[in-house]
Amino acid sequence: MLLPEKEARFKTCPLLKTSDDKMKFCQGEACMMWRFKNPQRKDETDPGYCGLAGKPAGAM
Repeated sequence: MLLPEKEARFKTCPLLKTSDDKMKFCQGEACMMWRFKNPQRKDETDPGYCGLAGKPAGAM
């Protein structure tokens, strides 16, 4: 799913958990898995996706 980074930050990440097993929110560009649709643009309104699951259908 392509989302702007500012919207992705409100989605939960299955890899990030607190000490009491509560899920944390996406870190967006701060995460190694975050990929922008267009690598030359890196504004928080540019669409991107979590690379953990591979490329989404509309990414390329």
